[in-house]
Amino acid sequence: MTLERIAVQCCKSCAHVLNSDSSETQLRCGLGYYIQPPLTRKQGRMDSYPVVEAHERCGRWRDSLKGVLKP
Repeated sequence: MTLERIAVQCCKSCAHVLNSDSSETQLRCGLGYYIQPPLTRKQGRMDSYPVVEAHERCGRWRDSLKGVLKP
């Protein structure tokens, strides 16, 4: 895995991020929304999704980097 790929593996480039005017970072994690089956998806209130920082990495990113950075 190249350094460029590692650099983009953060919340701001995640497919699950939700843009939100109600958070100080303008971003919220929408993983809970996107893991629901598409036909039954219902969006909750924006404050029910956790606020995330643009360059943060959740467990899904950290787990995918484990083999690269940590033996």
